[in-house]
Amino acid sequence: MSLFSSANGFSDKKFSDKSCDVCFRAKQTRLSFPVSDNKAKNCVDLIHCDIWGAYRVDSLCRAHYCLPIVDDATRGTWVYLMKDKVKPPN
Repeated sequence: MSLFSSANGFSDKKFSDKSCDVCFRAKQTRLSFPVSDNKAKNCVDLIHCDIWGAYRVDSLCRAHYCLPIVDDATRGTWVYLMKDKVKPPN
């Protein structure tokens, strides 16, 4: 900070060398996920999907939800935009 402050004409007396609590929390990371034994050998053997939304702003096709689908074997990705989140019948 002292190099930055002197280059830009700021007084370095305003800056502290102490790190705040927020700085430490922002640098925390999660542990890695364990290696999975469930690996797909062929296309569409295993897919991952989730519904995202609802978004406040409409897309051009007036969609509020998004359904991403990822194939585990090829990492091929498809994204479907949906106007409504439809519940399956009981």
